[in-house]
Amino acid sequence: MKTRMKKLEIKPGASNAFLIGRVVVVAMALTGCMSAEERRYVNLQQDGRTCATFGAGYGSHAHAQCMLSQQQRRDQKQLLNAERARIASETARSNLEVIKLMEERRRRH
Repeated sequence: MKTRMKKLEIKPGASNAFLIGRVVVVAMALTGCMSAEERRYVNLQQDGRTCATFGAGYGSHAHAQCMLSQQQRRDQKQLLNAERARIASETARSNLEVIKLMEERRRRH
């Protein structure tokens, strides 16, 4: 049984840049090490694609609003993750205090 592979066509213009951008994003994601500037670039590219799929044309008011909404969504997610980390840290600290108290009580009895 033969498997058919689709031939990748590279067309001149914006689609070329889009393809290269996607390859770069995948490569960076696989390496797991991105600078803040690289992460910002990736986020902008992802947001732009998301807004385009919503039908917001680049440069339009709808596109600007969509990009802003995507950034706010990302900011909220980051705040939520930071809050979860803080809660986990406080819980761990509290658990350590309880363990220490239990050990002290055992030594006394």
